[in-house]
Amino acid sequence: SSSSQSGTTNDEFIPQSYWVAESQTQFIAETKLPTDKGFYRLRGYRHRGPKTHVITEPTCMIYGNVEGLENVPVRVHDACFTSEVLGSLKCDCKQQLDMALEYIRDNELGVVIYLEQEGRGIGLANKIAAYKVQESGADTVDANRKLGLPDDIREYSAVRNIVDDLNIKSVALMTNNPRKINELEKEGVNVTSRIPCVTKANLFSEKYLEARKDSWFGGGNLPDGRCFLGGDEDEDGDDCDDNGGDDGGDDDGDAVIVQLAGDQNT
Repeated sequence: SSSSQSGTTNDEFIPQSYWVAESQTQFIAETKLPTDKGFYRLRGYRHRGPKTHVITEPTCMIYGNVEGLENVPVRVHDACFTSEVLGSLKCDCKQQLDMALEYIRDNELGVVIYLEQEGRGIGLANKIAAYKVQESGADTVDANRKLGLPDDIREYSAVRNIVDDLNIKSVALMTNNPRKINELEKEGVNVTSRIPCVTKANLFSEKYLEARKDSWFGGGNLPDGRCFLGGDEDEDGDDCDDNGGDDGGDDDGDAVIVQLAGDQNT
């Protein structure tokens, strides 16, 4: 072959920047990206998972100069090919991604970190298999278990590394998911407040999203679409904003949205 004749190996044709050390997130490049929502900074990374050792390519969309700041609005969003590319109505991932990008644009500051963790980490093909099981009446959690798949195997070490790379001191996390807050804090991310990401459920996503709510909160009888603080209804008893969040997040930053309109991302 030509490689043997020149005294080289196939490995030498792989760019050196491809190789990523264990649990490391390597910055590759940044570019300016014009989109239908505005102009953003787009940064690309390569990341080797600490458990799977699989190399993925996280990206982040940035609006404004976030470096060195505190309380930066940050959305950690996991890939959802079926929703974001194919337009699936079974979840609200695309709506939440759009909402996050619009939020940081409108507030002229923030980051959306996009991770390749399809189907809460099980992968696209397994997610399609789970969808097939759901056709017989199983919810999203039971479908995974029937296939011998875990409920959720996402990991967020890349987020910690990206936040450190950008020198962000603390984040206002755009999420409805208490697990995501806990996991990021375990990774060492300083989460100081929370910004809800509330969207509307539809006929096709309602059962799926209800199952996710029960998974987070143990199936308690909690009213959908209500704000809670420490498991109790907010003192003022107000409904959470129905049209995509409350723009500024909760005043205390600690309330958890319990809603039908959650998703694999939240």
